[in-house]
Amino acid sequence: MSRTARPLRVLHLEDSELDHDLAMALLRRSGLAIDTVRVDTRADFEAALDQPWDAIVSDFNLPGFSGLQALDIVRARDRIVPFILVSGEIGEDTAVAAMRSGASDYLLKNRLARLAPALEHAIEAARTTRAKAEADRELAASRQRLAELARHLQTQVEAERAAIAREIHDDVGGSLTALKFDIDWIRRHSSDPTVQQRAVSALETVSHAIGASQRVMH
Repeated sequence: MSRTARPLRVLHLEDSELDHDLAMALLRRSGLAIDTVRVDTRADFEAALDQPWDAIVSDFNLPGFSGLQALDIVRARDRIVPFILVSGEIGEDTAVAAMRSGASDYLLKNRLARLAPALEHAIEAARTTRAKAEADRELAASRQRLAELARHLQTQVEAERAAIAREIHDDVGGSLTALKFDIDWIRRHSSDPTVQQRAVSALETVSHAIGASQRVMH
């Protein structure tokens, strides 16, 4: 992770001021610029979550509170924030449960030399996760816009089809029907057998044309 001039904002849930000072000193000694706030109660922790943080480092056992409960609070807020558990003693089963619940890492207090690399790795992983989440949101938005465009185009196509159908019905169909009446009038008022035969043939042709226009219209 590139070490920029902006300090990393670290929320430290820790009831021991001595342990807090030691952890932050180790982070600064590793070359990280740290802007930190220590809280040790559930109320103060929840209030601090209203601010943006690059990472959360939490003790596992606190008076009347625990790191796992703090992790649940963070996840309930749907926040993608690296969460590192630190404990004097933590069993393997508990550590596995913490990782499954969304903890980025867990450390023992007697191995805090790992804190700086673990913090950097967790922050980088969170950035990747946030970038993927943003890309997924943009992809979903693009798909939504594409679906809306497809629906709009379909509506336009249907409207154009309806307009063409009306034009066929009103113009072509009306003209053919009028022509059919005229030819039938000629047939009925002509005494010439040849004219009458041609008129009957013409009526059949016009009837077929009317049927074809109706099929096209539908």
